[in-house]
Amino acid sequence: MATAEKRTNTSHKMPHAHDMSAILGEDFSSYPTIQIEAGQTLIAQGTVTTTCYILVSGQIAAQIEDTQLERQAVLPWRYTTGDILAARELFSGKKLSLNLIALEDTHAFVLDREALLGLITQNAQVAEQVILNLTQPQELMQQPLIDSAMANSPIKEVDFMISKAKQAYLDIQPLLESRIDEAIEALAQVIADDAEIYAKETVAESGMGVAEHKIEKIKLGTLAVAHDLIGKPGVGSIIEEHDGIKGIAQSMGIVFAMIPVTNPVETLVFKSLIALKSRNAVIISSHRRAKNVGLKAVKAMQAKLKELGLPVDLIQTSQMPSSRELTQGFMKHPDLNFILATGGPSMVASAYQSGTPAIGVGKGNAPVWIEESCDVEKAAKDVVFSKSFDNGVVCGSENNLLVDDAIYDQFVGYAIDAGAAVLNHFELHAIMESLFAHGSLNRDYIGKSAQEVCDGLGIKRDYPIKLIIAEMSIVDSDDSIQHPLMKEKLLPLVSLTRILDQEQALRTAAGILNNEGAGHTAVMHSNSEEAIQEYARIVDVSRILINTPATLGCIGANNNLQLSWTLGCGTQGCGSTSDNVSYRHLLNIKRIAYPLPADQQS
Repeated sequence: MATAEKRTNTSHKMPHAHDMSAILGEDFSSYPTIQIEAGQTLIAQGTVTTTCYILVSGQIAAQIEDTQLERQAVLPWRYTTGDILAARELFSGKKLSLNLIALEDTHAFVLDREALLGLITQNAQVAEQVILNLTQPQELMQQPLIDSAMANSPIKEVDFMISKAKQAYLDIQPLLESRIDEAIEALAQVIADDAEIYAKETVAESGMGVAEHKIEKIKLGTLAVAHDLIGKPGVGSIIEEHDGIKGIAQSMGIVFAMIPVTNPVETLVFKSLIALKSRNAVIISSHRRAKNVGLKAVKAMQAKLKELGLPVDLIQTSQMPSSRELTQGFMKHPDLNFILATGGPSMVASAYQSGTPAIGVGKGNAPVWIEESCDVEKAAKDVVFSKSFDNGVVCGSENNLLVDDAIYDQFVGYAIDAGAAVLNHFELHAIMESLFAHGSLNRDYIGKSAQEVCDGLGIKRDYPIKLIIAEMSIVDSDDSIQHPLMKEKLLPLVSLTRILDQEQALRTAAGILNNEGAGHTAVMHSNSEEAIQEYARIVDVSRILINTPATLGCIGANNNLQLSWTLGCGTQGCGSTSDNVSYRHLLNIKRIAYPLPADQQS
């Protein structure tokens, strides 16, 4: 690393060039010099140097290269007369972390370690300058500047992919809607045909979920989504018409689609299909733990696009290693039009902070009120089935059971019959010590089966364990609500609380969501419309699922919610929509407004 940013405090600088001979005294001629022409590199990034340099005249710039992303940036500081370059690396033996490039013809003295030490002993000013260079925490000083410079530096891969996407987007605008629908059906089918392969490869790569369940999810994300899209009005259509208003659908352009590790193939295909229906090009960003299976799916769809005579660059993904920097490069690109972000909170936040319009989805943590009027056996079976489906990784799945006292024991019995293990005190302690050792869920357990977790902790039952149920004390305080077991758990594990009255049920559900999961999903099993309406009034969510397995209900697979693998969480969940996202969210609507009759005008 270069030794110092140019200082404004002249007492800490070497004298100007005309004073150099006075400092070096009679030994001036013993120090070799070097002439560097403008544009030449004095020392290259990655060099282990055996010399340092004292600038006599000229100006040196610091440039950093990111070889992985094939980009470079010039940093906002300059070295001029009197600055000492590479002394730190000379003494430490570390590689230089910057390129040092001459901005103009430059003259410098060249000193090896022995010569620099000799000069330090001869001259107090030189010693002071070197000491300042070596003792200042320059890595900390420079890193924010490096990060800022790199963030604004173009990445060749990003520029290239964006340019191809832009052309592909333009090429499909004139097509008949029938060709778009034909392509949607074909792309869905080519992935669905190999659903078993994709499912098994997803489990192997991500270490999460159940292959048999992922097959079902992939078919929901392909064939079911295609069936939902085909025949719907597309770009150029009058998509809304009422009261003297005609809304004409327009595409957006280029969409950047971020894909979660929990549902990688189905979400990838879903976003590709809704982008195609809205005549946008899409660039896929798969999670690093599902990158290979994501790349395989994209290549399969590109091959089908080519077969259909459509631009293959309508769907792209980068083959570069996943990194925050690469993702930021796409999100902040001036030619990107929209971001669909499905993933963790930090990723969603970065999408909204990118400056590009975005839809991001928040965390789930569904409370489930099992109200006394419900079909108790069905409710228990639904919960066990739903939360064990694909090992509980669907974000809208059940997390916290609130069971009325009148049916509590009955519910627990039915849940056990369905394959649940209700933990005793010692088993609960083991779960907390292993899964929540640091106060939050250990990510290594996400997507693991209940049986695998129990086997690892010595928790035994005489039947296959599908779901782990952790009984909680009556929740009536902030501390109880904030217990790790009352937060999102993306594995077959739920909390269970005995509810003494309706007021407690409503208060507890609201508290759970206030702590985590606001805007996402709540569930209720009940045959009392009055209780359902009261629950709906209290819970601060975007979807309330009644008498249904939440894993299927939240995505619209078994009700009339929009079928979707991207679930908006409203402003409560720091999002921009509360809808189940569809192709219509990737359209701009141009509205033609006709005048009202004269007697109706303001």
